[in-house]
Amino acid sequence: MQEFDFTNRDGVNELSEMTEHLSHDEAAAAIAAIHATRDEKKNTEAEDFKNWFDAAFLPILKDFAALTGSKLTIQQDSFHDVIATLTSRCGFDITATQKRMHMVVAAADHISINRWSDSSEVELTLIFGLPENEE
Repeated sequence: MQEFDFTNRDGVNELSEMTEHLSHDEAAAAIAAIHATRDEKKNTEAEDFKNWFDAAFLPILKDFAALTGSKLTIQQDSFHDVIATLTSRCGFDITATQKRMHMVVAAADHISINRWSDSSEVELTLIFGLPENEE
């Protein structure tokens, strides 16, 4: 059995009381520590999201690229969103038997299908946004 108890909130009250009596230097140090902790959390969340994507969706996308003779490009942008782009000369056909690929497409936050005027290739771009914290 696993149990996760988040009922003890005494630390929050203690912090609230402490902030009322901080010196200027202590307040600056506390703010710097909070910013550093938040930045570290953001980086960890982005890394965890990319690792999850690599384990859950990347194998499916690679299989689909191999099946369709496409080029697959994966990148993570400055907002930590993962962008998967499939490029093919023949277009894409996701059939009823390709349930895993249906799942990947359904999970995408943004889907773009393009054929640029100066290109003979079709691009299928799927963008997977870093999940936002619900507070």
